[in-house]
Amino acid sequence: MFEVDTYLRRLGYSGPREATLATLRKLHRAHLLAIPYDNTRFPEDGGALPDNLADLDHDLTFDKIVVRGAGGICFELNLLFQRLLDEIGFETIQVSAGVHQGRGTFSPALSHRFTVVSLDDVRWLADVGFAGPAYLLPLELSPAVQTQYGCQFRVTENDGLHTVLRRSRSTDWHPLYCFELDARKTSDWDGFTKQFERYLDDAVIANTTMLCRADERGHRALVGRRYLTVEDGQETVITLTDPREYQRVVCDLSHSIDGTFYDAAPNTCCP
Repeated sequence: MFEVDTYLRRLGYSGPREATLATLRKLHRAHLLAIPYDNTRFPEDGGALPDNLADLDHDLTFDKIVVRGAGGICFELNLLFQRLLDEIGFETIQVSAGVHQGRGTFSPALSHRFTVVSLDDVRWLADVGFAGPAYLLPLELSPAVQTQYGCQFRVTENDGLHTVLRRSRSTDWHPLYCFELDARKTSDWDGFTKQFERYLDDAVIANTTMLCRADERGHRALVGRRYLTVEDGQETVITLTDPREYQRVVCDLSHSIDGTFYDAAPNTCCP
């Protein structure tokens, strides 16, 4: 059953519970440090995707992610984080996005879900379920450059379409995802699963293991055997060819709170 105290213990958070920017920042960072993105256990039984990707049972998801210590995908992690923020008293909406796939293309607009938080007439992007290096702290919905842990971010807007851009010390600006600032209803995902599966059939990342977690200085992400680390804004990419080294990285990225490991095997993926 969803329970705030248990959730906060999972995050290692013991600070204030007021709906302030300081609280939001601390919770967002704590979540990314504590809980990895992991697409290898969605669905947990290895079966078919749910008919509605966003219509997940809160208590079952809470048990998987918080109680049993697994990672999850955006529809699980941001579902729980938005519920946590709502319980504390934040004003939130769920938003969907298309994730950048390279060469100016994006996945379908309902492929990714995250949360927008309104505080004192300022809107903040909160995303604890992105499958790659992104922002560790909530991002202001603003074109102004925002620096976090050696990387820079900004949010541009064109005809109502917002794009989150990121650059590191070693890369130029590139998009993470694009979205319209509309509050999504869970029912908006009705019928999307079949479209998503057709998209995955043609995507380069289909059936690819994707693991990502934050640390004190940046991010580490594994896509297939491509291992990306970001440390104080410096990016390094290597291909893991040694099976033992690959398994070590998988275990490191997907370890649970009790020290046990979840075997990472390709199942399905959420870009």
